[in-house]
Amino acid sequence: MVKCSSCGRDIGKAGACPHCGHGPSQSVVDKNLGRVAKVTGRALEKGVEVTDLVLKETRPLVKAAIDVGKKGVRKARDETIKVAKSLRED
Repeated sequence: MVKCSSCGRDIGKAGACPHCGHGPSQSVVDKNLGRVAKVTGRALEKGVEVTDLVLKETRPLVKAAIDVGKKGVRKARDETIKVAKSLRED
């Protein structure tokens, strides 16, 4: 049975107490469910914001690392070709 949050009388399925006009009492789960949903939503939003910020901040570093890697691969390739040509000539 649903009870009035103010006077504690049974109010059935009514939206408000017919005796004092207050709303029905809510269970502890119902009271905290809205809070949990809000906190979870905020946590998800912050997580997405942090992820976006990390991506924005690390993008130049990653691009620089890739460029250095490409240069290193090119140098290694060129040196390998030079060594292969010198070995072939001998």
